[in-house]
Amino acid sequence: MSASDKTNITIIERDDRKSVRKQKRAYHRLFRDMNIKCTEHPTQHLMICNGGLVTGIKRETLQCVLDPLISKYTLTMPTGKTYCFVTCNSKEDATCVYNYIHGRIKLPGQNGPLYVCYTERVPITDYFVSDSAFPPGLTLIENFITEEQEKMLLETVDWDKCKNVIDLQSISWDQYGTVWSQLKYRDVKHFGYEFEYGTNLVNPDKPIVPIPQEYKFLQTLFDKHGHKYTYDQLTVNRYLPGQGIPPHIDTHSVFEDTILSLSLGSMCIMNFIKEDKRIEILLPTRSLLIMTGEARYAWKHSISPRYDDVIKTENGPTTQERGIRVSFTFRKVRRGECYCDFKDYCDTARREIFIDDKMASGLENSYVHKVYEEISNHFSETRCKRWPCVTKFLKSLEKGTLLLDVGCGNGKYLNGNQNVFKMGCDYNSGLIDICRKRNFEVIQCNCLYLPYKDDSVDAAISIAVIHHLSSDERRLRAISEIVRVLRPKGRCLIYVWAMEQHRNSKDSLYVKSGKKSKESENINESEINYEKISECNITLPIHKNRTVFPRSDMLVPWTKKSGERFLRYYHVFRDGELVKLCTKIPSVSIKQVYYDEGNWCVILEKCVERL
Repeated sequence: MSASDKTNITIIERDDRKSVRKQKRAYHRLFRDMNIKCTEHPTQHLMICNGGLVTGIKRETLQCVLDPLISKYTLTMPTGKTYCFVTCNSKEDATCVYNYIHGRIKLPGQNGPLYVCYTERVPITDYFVSDSAFPPGLTLIENFITEEQEKMLLETVDWDKCKNVIDLQSISWDQYGTVWSQLKYRDVKHFGYEFEYGTNLVNPDKPIVPIPQEYKFLQTLFDKHGHKYTYDQLTVNRYLPGQGIPPHIDTHSVFEDTILSLSLGSMCIMNFIKEDKRIEILLPTRSLLIMTGEARYAWKHSISPRYDDVIKTENGPTTQERGIRVSFTFRKVRRGECYCDFKDYCDTARREIFIDDKMASGLENSYVHKVYEEISNHFSETRCKRWPCVTKFLKSLEKGTLLLDVGCGNGKYLNGNQNVFKMGCDYNSGLIDICRKRNFEVIQCNCLYLPYKDDSVDAAISIAVIHHLSSDERRLRAISEIVRVLRPKGRCLIYVWAMEQHRNSKDSLYVKSGKKSKESENINESEINYEKISECNITLPIHKNRTVFPRSDMLVPWTKKSGERFLRYYHVFRDGELVKLCTKIPSVSIKQVYYDEGNWCVILEKCVERL
């Protein structure tokens, strides 16, 4: 504790009524937590009710208060608690401490004075529990670089200059030779290749400015310690006090095995988690953390967003304030897929999904048809507003046009414009019943087998339907069916969900409606939950609502008002995928392709057959 902190310890007049209230609350808390009773009569044992590690009080600070009062005592500070204990040599010493501190001593940084209770006993230890064994494959080298080298590295990164010249989105700026991002939890710079947080991927065919020459001495040090990768990607993170990073595993398919992270400027505690195991690792400044094997591929790592860490000292645990921490993380970009031994955590293994026609039928029955039967009324309540571009297409139709809405839902596009005759079809009986109550012309059918004659309708629309089909063959068949029933020169409009929920510097309404922070749309591979599909013997990722899509084949939740949750299958289309599918149909020409609020859209025209 500094001299200035000592002078900030103040003595105030005690408010007895408030002191009694604080003590009573502490009685209940202590008995609930540790089965220790407080007493109104003096004992050798004291609890400082609001002076624990969780409140940010250091052991050294309390020692500065106690040392002038008594010569011998034991200070016990349990981790994860807002209180601590003092055991004195005698009741007289305990009474002296009680009378001096209780309701009268205010420590620097605290909102109010300390409150004290007598207790029957104290816990035997500080309860500082941390597995001393590192995760397999994890190594920490302290003092990896000198203080002079640390200073040089920190001076090469000018964060303030970045903020003056760019907005808060991640963009490239060649005049400084890097890519800079400001995320919710930290500031980030990339060299060599940009890590795209929206998809958790790196494009190996799109390098950015390489790792600066002044950092090359680090590669020499890596070689000396046996890590002879030629690292080609560097991520520099800056964490202010109170910032951290959520639990995650670096994406397998993006980077090779060994990952090196150099801590500069300030220490911090990094958490390593695997299933029910949790290990806290103190990363001193200038230390190098090496993650390989199991530690790299199967253990999540994170930094809790807080202003201080609980660290272990010779006298017991205490708190250590965080400063500004900068990490230099070196990786080798992977070319090709990952073939590690940790399949349960590997994005490459999870992407290898093949769905044949038989599997597709079972998947769609359970995760599309049955789900929509359950949610049809709630779904209909949320589907009232027409999409402007669809309305524009409908208004372009000539008077007397016969329009077919394939997958009409609750019929929101079957209403209005009396000059066009409209009919619809849908697989879902609940939505068909809603349409019939509204006097719409509808039938129930499967979009793979439309019960209409060839060349029988003038125009068609299929809005947010094709993406529920789970194989290329079935998606192609559905579009072919729509084209089949079109008359020559008839047009159809098709909408499907896009994987790219960010486009032209804008977010789709789907992302915007749920965004709570700059980083809320970014999901790391290790944060994705999966569901085993017993009908197909495959596993699909469960999408987190209002975020970008990390996969093409997803299960998307729907929650009813009652809180009951259902999972719907979606195949979200990548840029160009819908067009590629349509070009396989020989009898159509593609008239227009566009992106509309998170959807890929295409207008097709059926060709006139040549004699």
